Amino acid sequence: MPTDFSAIDLGTINAAHEVIVASIRHKVCEWEQKSSDLATDGNLTNAVMVKHWAFAADLLSTTISTEFTNLFSKALNARFGDLTHTTHRSVADQVLDAVALEVAAAQEVPELVAV
Repeated sequence: MPTDFSAIDLGTINAAHEVIVASIRHKVCEWEQKSSDLATDGNLTNAVMVKHWAFAADLLSTTISTEFTNLFSKALNARFGDLTHTTHRSVADQVLDAVALEVAAAQEVPELVAV
């Protein structure tokens, strides 16, 4: 894992976060539907197994989402430093950093195109 988080592009982090978590959650929905279909057909053993897969994948998507959020936070801190009040930084610098964070958060996530 890199130690210089300031070089990581925030837009890329957000895009990867959305794509990966959405993909896993889509699979969760597929497995939940498959589980329901299996239960309807009377195949309860397989229905429970597939339901467990869906649950595990849902936990995984939450864990991945948390890790992307942590990475985003580390990248922000590396770029802007800690935004809490310190004697080393002026209030104007802290306000500028806060505005930059708001602008970064308002940026649209680039659309990824499958090749």
